[in-house]
Amino acid sequence: MANLEHKEAVLKLIYEAGLTEDGKMKTKSKSYRNLQAAATADQLEVVATALTSFTDSPYIGAEKIETLNLN
Repeated sequence: MANLEHKEAVLKLIYEAGLTEDGKMKTKSKSYRNLQAAATADQLEVVATALTSFTDSPYIGAEKIETLNLN
């Protein structure tokens, strides 16, 4: 029987980075590695809010990216 094993979790914060020549929004991101696998959405929201206060770029959103091993 196959199992999934946690390998890594990353919090990716996405910011607005201006406009392209044709008026589309550009984005930039910052990733924070080594998240605990059990981190809840509420906990990640608190961390994201705290980290975004250190930048002048407008905050768009956040993603939690998990990598799992299939055994």
